[in-house]
Amino acid sequence: MLWIQACALYQIYRRYYNQLDEFSSESNTNMSVKLPGLPVFSADELPSFVLPSNTVHSIDGILNTVFHSLHKVKWVLGNSFLELEKDVIASLNEAGCPFWPVGPLVPATLLGKEDYNDHDGYDIYKANSESDCIEWLNQQKPASVVYISFGTVLSVSVKEIESIAAGLKSINRPFLWVIRSLENLEFGFLEEIKEQGLVVSWSPQTKVLSHPSVGCFLSHCGWNSLLESIAAGVPVIGCPQWTDQPTNAKLVMDVWGVGVKLKMNSEGVISGEEVGRCVEEVMSGPRSEEFRKNALQLKTVAREVLADGGSSDNNIKMFVNEVISSCSSHSKQI
Repeated sequence: MLWIQACALYQIYRRYYNQLDEFSSESNTNMSVKLPGLPVFSADELPSFVLPSNTVHSIDGILNTVFHSLHKVKWVLGNSFLELEKDVIASLNEAGCPFWPVGPLVPATLLGKEDYNDHDGYDIYKANSESDCIEWLNQQKPASVVYISFGTVLSVSVKEIESIAAGLKSINRPFLWVIRSLENLEFGFLEEIKEQGLVVSWSPQTKVLSHPSVGCFLSHCGWNSLLESIAAGVPVIGCPQWTDQPTNAKLVMDVWGVGVKLKMNSEGVISGEEVGRCVEEVMSGPRSEEFRKNALQLKTVAREVLADGGSSDNNIKMFVNEVISSCSSHSKQI
């Protein structure tokens, strides 16, 4: 089985669906949880599917089936790497539930392999010209640009768009903002910021993140986006919405130390002031150098684990050898 989220999520779901720990319930919605190999999670830092407020029961049912069928699975390969989630992987191994990280599964260009003919793939939304983004980034100073993108699936509310726009205008820093519904922007916004930022409906994300002018990534904290940010060595500002994103944002902030998370106001939305505060904290605050240092260290490790003899490379080789051996044994029996 290939697990395509963080190993932390695998541990949380495994223990939740097998009822190995007590989680939030209707009678105790704010319960914190401490699981082996992981930090303490408050209720709002857990994946949405384990909360009593979850309404997506179809996915909940699928996860329940998966985690009650693990006894049938010999190999669980994960899109992560040992050095990124060492404690939780060790905890799983100690519990007799081996987890073999083989990641990060990201485009080779993010790993410094420029000779590979990588493409960002076909995007389901109309793409702006790739050259527009790169040419604009080429004109900016190193590590000066705030890159904002919430992926190709998540819809951002009008209120959040307004807050992000207000925050970006207030910081007076260059930004590249990917937003699918440009009509949701406040009238006149594009004209106001034309000297400060670039707003597009699509961007070549791997090329953007690896561009030297990008200083931080304001992200929904989807796992693929986070791994790309880690592989590029870019600090993160988390704006999680649902499913695994709140947990990923917790890892960004409290485990890896590569960024911060936006705080919601009393209405459950982010404010422009909070956007501005977090951008300044990551770009020039007292911990900004720490965020950059940690991000660059993970970038280095992400390349090492997939190099010959690295932890993920070794796991891939062990799996392939096992498959070859099994096929050979099966052929002899026939």
